[in-house]
Amino acid sequence: MLRLDADRLIDGVADRASAPGSLLIDGDRIAAAGRPAGGPGTDAPGILHIALPGCTLLPGFTDFHTHAGIDTRRGALSAQAHEPPAVSAGNALGRLQDDLRGGVTTARLCGDLGGLDLRLRAEIDAGRIVGPRLVVAGRAIKSPRGGGGAIVSVTTDDAREIGRTVEANLADGADFIKLFVSDGVGDPAREPTACYYGEAQVAAAVRPARAAGRRVAAHLLGGSGVADAIGGGLDVIEHGWFFTDADLDLVARHETLITLTLGVLCGPYGHAFGDTPAESERLARLGAAAQETARKVIARGLRYVVGTDAVHGHLTDEVAWLVVLGEAPMRAIQAATARPAAELGMADRLGTLEAGRLADVVAVEGDPLADISALRRVRLVVKGGRIVYHAGFGERSDGA
Repeated sequence: MLRLDADRLIDGVADRASAPGSLLIDGDRIAAAGRPAGGPGTDAPGILHIALPGCTLLPGFTDFHTHAGIDTRRGALSAQAHEPPAVSAGNALGRLQDDLRGGVTTARLCGDLGGLDLRLRAEIDAGRIVGPRLVVAGRAIKSPRGGGGAIVSVTTDDAREIGRTVEANLADGADFIKLFVSDGVGDPAREPTACYYGEAQVAAAVRPARAAGRRVAAHLLGGSGVADAIGGGLDVIEHGWFFTDADLDLVARHETLITLTLGVLCGPYGHAFGDTPAESERLARLGAAAQETARKVIARGLRYVVGTDAVHGHLTDEVAWLVVLGEAPMRAIQAATARPAAELGMADRLGTLEAGRLADVVAVEGDPLADISALRRVRLVVKGGRIVYHAGFGERSDGA
């Protein structure tokens, strides 16, 4: 058994922290949560007791949009995605370790080449390698007319082929389906909100996915494809950086989920795109527009979660962006804990620190409700009752 004692605990359910906070973990499950357990037997032989003075305990974080096969902290994404299999697997493991050290215990992989995400999930689930719990899309699909999409496996405009690819993904064990409806921001000669899939193509993916109880998500930055994609039954919008007020009205009416991903475009660690002065100016304009959209999503109370888009190890920056843009710290934290667990259908197992839940726990130095940047100072990470990261007492856990 494992006992963790800290100054406070954010359980993902209550609207405030409990202080002090304690967890008792038995095997892979939380046995008790709340105030220090104390009492007979809690320090008995066989119980590992870790005191974390000055720290806050939280549920493990979920990165709702990332990729194992690329790292957007660097450029040349297509070259990264097409590395030899052995190199790609080794690099992917390193990226997932960075995610773990950042507190991510569950990661939703939105497409990787060559079945990399499926293989990684199998190895992690079998306990042969250590990494976040993975939710995977398998082969991503886009139009041959669109740009970007370094991780895309299938390019087609044919609705029947889209349907066949979805069925093949489902047969392989994909947890959800990933489409690319709009263009991207990497090529200044292309319009980011140009859309190449309409209602027919999205519906072709949605029909077999729904029949199998799976969701369909789409890279969608804005444009005419918003109405078509939602009309086709799209479940999750990835990014949504340049949505108009009318687009957000439609999202609200259909209660469509949005994954906010600001760091890859706006943050200091995302370097997936050009870094010339002209490019930096263009990307700054696009980043300002994306922030304004996110601000509206927050102010209107729309359904959203957060992801990094492969800025590995920096999910907590996404949570900090939310607070900067007007979100309450507790709701911002829940966007990376309780809410994504519910959206993944895992609310009975993950996302909160309650008795009976899987013991996915993060300890951070400080109080994130008073200073959201405390989330960056990860001291301890537990996944399924197993300690997967513990910053040394003399080690700065913020990377400085």
